[in-house]
Amino acid sequence: MSQTKLTNKEINEYLSEPIFHPTFTKAYKHIHKAFDSFGRRPACCYITGDSGVGKSTLGKAIYNEIIANTEPDPNANIISVVMVTLKDSTLPDEVRKDILDKLGVDSTGYSGRKLRVLLEKQLKACGVQLIIFDEFQHLVRKYDRDVNRNACNFIKNLIDTTGIPVVLLGTPKGDKLFELYDELRTRFICAGELELMSCETDDTFEYFSIYLDDLMRRFPLKTVDLSKEKNPYRVMLATGGNLRALEFLLSEVLATHRDSTKKITLEDYQTAYDYVRRKELVTKKGRIIKPFTTKTLTNDLKIMDTEEYMNG
Repeated sequence: MSQTKLTNKEINEYLSEPIFHPTFTKAYKHIHKAFDSFGRRPACCYITGDSGVGKSTLGKAIYNEIIANTEPDPNANIISVVMVTLKDSTLPDEVRKDILDKLGVDSTGYSGRKLRVLLEKQLKACGVQLIIFDEFQHLVRKYDRDVNRNACNFIKNLIDTTGIPVVLLGTPKGDKLFELYDELRTRFICAGELELMSCETDDTFEYFSIYLDDLMRRFPLKTVDLSKEKNPYRVMLATGGNLRALEFLLSEVLATHRDSTKKITLEDYQTAYDYVRRKELVTKKGRIIKPFTTKTLTNDLKIMDTEEYMNG
């Protein structure tokens, strides 16, 4: 346990360290296989999941590992992996420019074929062996087949012309590309779907408890154990099983008590929850639920409208 004031860097390092629960580990291994396939037929894969289930964390974890294990070359700027987070309503040429920006290449004045040639040349020069697109669903349009076709061709041609395996991370909306175009679907393996944590069954309760146990064992301050007894239900009520919401909660707790030597209590977690929550959590009868201090929990959990809570 830290005896000095926690720094923001230490808090961020704690929160950014991935937890290798089974579905995360499966997807992680698939991405590693994609990276290892460079030089032969690219073993591309895609992973989907709703917002806040750990997709970006997954991408960053594999990115950081590959970069850390890349041996420097005195004669070249070797960048083994590129990870790009796509913007809403992005188009292929914008993504090409984003990749070049990650490679440190100025693409000003380039477009069309010249931009494509520049990208292919720089990917080869930098020794890129894996490309990760986060939020790939932003390439998809609900009713525009031409845009979707262009997005499909962009990914397909990027793989075919460079031989670089591609990994796609995004929400289930992105599945539409694979449903519409066989030429893309046949190039990708589904590496699974990351899901929200849950306490609906004994198995999912145990799964979530194990996840929380890992967080608690690494927690940098003295704290009540959120993985024990009925506390996973409390965390579920507070976060809806969304790992990003859990990260916000833990960040607030650590920031508030960073220089405290006292054990963090459930009341402290409730105070943090009251600060970071989107809205009051209430039953259908209008009773306000305080997830970390309410005595009865199981009925509250059953009547909570998780989708409404997360979108509130």
